[in-house]
Amino acid sequence: MQYLIFGIYLTACSPKAPVDPDTGGYDVAATEAPWPEWVMAPWVWEDESTQASAIALVDGYIDRDIPVGAIIIDSPWATGYSTFEWDPDLFPDPSSMVAGFQAKGVRVFVWTVPGINVEEEALYNYAAERDWFMKASADADGPMVVSWWKGQGSLIDYFNPEAVEWWHGLLANTLDLGIDGWKCDGLDFSAITAKYSPGAGRDVDRIEYSAAYYRDFHDHTRDVLGNDRVNTARPVDNYGADLGTEAVQFAPADINWAGWVGDQDATFTGLKAALNNMYWSDLAGYTVFGSDIGGYRSEDLPLGRDKLLFIRWAQLGALSGIMENGGSGEHRPWMFDGETEVIYKVYAKLHEALIPYLMTQGGVAFAEARGLMNFQSKSTMAYLLGDDLFVVPVTDSSGTVEVEFPPGSWVFAFDETEVFAGSSSTTMTVPISSYPLFYREDSAVGSVVLSALMSLK
Repeated sequence: MQYLIFGIYLTACSPKAPVDPDTGGYDVAATEAPWPEWVMAPWVWEDESTQASAIALVDGYIDRDIPVGAIIIDSPWATGYSTFEWDPDLFPDPSSMVAGFQAKGVRVFVWTVPGINVEEEALYNYAAERDWFMKASADADGPMVVSWWKGQGSLIDYFNPEAVEWWHGLLANTLDLGIDGWKCDGLDFSAITAKYSPGAGRDVDRIEYSAAYYRDFHDHTRDVLGNDRVNTARPVDNYGADLGTEAVQFAPADINWAGWVGDQDATFTGLKAALNNMYWSDLAGYTVFGSDIGGYRSEDLPLGRDKLLFIRWAQLGALSGIMENGGSGEHRPWMFDGETEVIYKVYAKLHEALIPYLMTQGGVAFAEARGLMNFQSKSTMAYLLGDDLFVVPVTDSSGTVEVEFPPGSWVFAFDETEVFAGSSSTTMTVPISSYPLFYREDSAVGSVVLSALMSLK
């Protein structure tokens, strides 16, 4: 079976569970989550920002008592791709910006890719002259130049130690600010065609290149700044191909502790596409991930997305491992209306209240190489969030879902009098402030959910 991805046909292969590179497997007894707790607090970001707009974005949430635990400084932030020199017109004082966010308890991710664009002539030519880029073949005359969404450039040869050491020197300008992690974007798929490594003296499989890219950012950042640093990267992103095999897996699951499932349209079709990638990420053994609330791309609407879609996606985001809200167009809940702001705030606080539960359940799931969102049905995309929460996503404007309960006894989070037996089924229509969320009867997390949602009942 073949699928068209990035204009190239890929052959589906069998899913491969992630393994620890040192031990070759997982120690299922070691159930403590390897990621720090801050990763699971809600994130915010803008598609294109400045120092002033990023600060205003975070302050807007804080001033409204809406939880925010991290911000992504997305592209463009540098003088070019990839100089790692902050653009002084956009970010005149990045050091004070990063320190200011952290003083407010907000961690900072910075966007990156594993390549340099040709227009950065001095930087590009320096690396090209030393054969530090990937090539199309052994006998190719110079680096392979790939076209991507930010221009034309070449991939760093991660299999040449000298190239990697030089690359780390470029990263130092940003690591010295004490950032908390990187948003590692998906240019690594260009290694499908830019496949020859001069450093290794052979063709390199795309999966091997991706692993080298993501592991280097993971390991080097933690070596420099400490083990509480985490990067965000894609788990599965199948671009509508409806599969989750190696052909569409990005970062290795054993180091992708905070995944996001790619860029979707700001429609219910986009929400379903995000869920499809989350479903396959779960099956592929990724543990913690989320999606761009409201969709990454904008529609031809005043705010770029419909209020109802935004709320339904925010509810899904709050009941995912990672709750992250950002992209093109408007994503600030208070810009829609007061009702949206209130609903978003309650669900963000629910996600925040669930962090101890998500950390514990996530640690167990990671040790067993499985997802924290344990999907039960591909048709409804219903999933168990850990052992004791059951969620049925709302995927259209009707608010109506078909529910088939897993084994156990399940309490509807918005009406404790409604208790459903395992293996039973029902049809439910929920109003805009409510969601098909159920907790296992007599579970400790039930009181956490009820307390967080009290103001919406």
